Amino acid sequence: MTTKDIIGKTEQFVLKTYGRKPLAFENGNGVNLTDIEGNVYLDFASGLGVNALGYAHPLVSSLIKKQADLVIHTSNLYHIPSQALLAEKICSTCFGERVFFCNSGTEAVEGALKFARKWGKKFSNPKIDFIAFKNSFHGRTLGALSATMQEKYQKSFEPLVPGFFEAVFNDIDSVKKVTTDKTAAIIIEPLQGEGGVSFADSKFMKALEKLCREQDILLIVDEVQCGMARTGKLHAHTHFDITPDIMVLAKPLAGGLPIGATVVGPRVWPEMKPGDHASTFGGNHFITGVACGVFDLLSDPSFVQSVAEKGEYLRTELLNLMKKYPSIREIRGKGLLVGALMDFPASEAVEYFQKERILICAAGQHVVRFIPPLIVSMNDIDRVLDTFDLFLARRA
Repeated sequence: MTTKDIIGKTEQFVLKTYGRKPLAFENGNGVNLTDIEGNVYLDFASGLGVNALGYAHPLVSSLIKKQADLVIHTSNLYHIPSQALLAEKICSTCFGERVFFCNSGTEAVEGALKFARKWGKKFSNPKIDFIAFKNSFHGRTLGALSATMQEKYQKSFEPLVPGFFEAVFNDIDSVKKVTTDKTAAIIIEPLQGEGGVSFADSKFMKALEKLCREQDILLIVDEVQCGMARTGKLHAHTHFDITPDIMVLAKPLAGGLPIGATVVGPRVWPEMKPGDHASTFGGNHFITGVACGVFDLLSDPSFVQSVAEKGEYLRTELLNLMKKYPSIREIRGKGLLVGALMDFPASEAVEYFQKERILICAAGQHVVRFIPPLIVSMNDIDRVLDTFDLFLARRA
């Protein structure tokens, strides 16, 4: 089949909830994707952060083959060895003491919200409300959507779940204005990906932690996109030397397979009892069997350090381009999740890069987002920088 054939079948049979590019990829290797016609693209979108190890990574491929020959699924009616092992690995690297596994980032957020509500019910005046931040993105299910403070995602699905209040990112006074004795939790992305690649201010995050402790409020960090080494640290919140109560992980955790993890600390997990939450497929043998090996690689200190170094190089060179081209207003982000705020629609850059066989994506209307596989080379980064330079020169 040709790309045209695939597009035709998609239009005819698949519910149209995506604005897709006219591309259909058939295979991939390393940081490259090949479409049905044989054209090779350098991927600087990495499946929106999922493909941290790129494509056809030998470790991931071998883990998939090995686990497929053992057992794929038994359900959580029984103990799952690789699930227990993965939970232990995650907890050994952070504040967490227990992990709930599900199938996606939005499900992991839903779990975090439910756990916080359950925790809040222990008070004589139950704590049931949440604070989220302008331009946040926490997922598409109704609870996660209620915490996603962007009108373009929420408007068509109102009324939303009640009890969610909006504050301004990096503005502690705005948080205090909406905090009440009914506030159960504050949920925040340490680095807002979809909302414009905005990295949290360290003083703000420390003040947020302090407020939560003083007011007996849970702090939830959503690291679905910015976690697992993406920012140059294994867990993004550790840039700020804070201790959250709940952390949400997902995208890269299983090498491209669907997974979500809600990591809970000592204030939360004792409140949860059998029957309070569940997931049929969550944490099954196949997914966690693969994720154990992926986690070992992503959490290796030398691997994390390499991400930090490559991210710093990408950011530095983008700052040099900003000095050269006034159309770049700001360089944002951390590690290998970096954005360039432009004075023109980001879609123009996305389209130009696509013609040059490079995949990038936008974060909002004016931010060009670079989110490559974490295995990307310096040569690949240079190619992207050169292409961006040429695009900006031609546009000037």
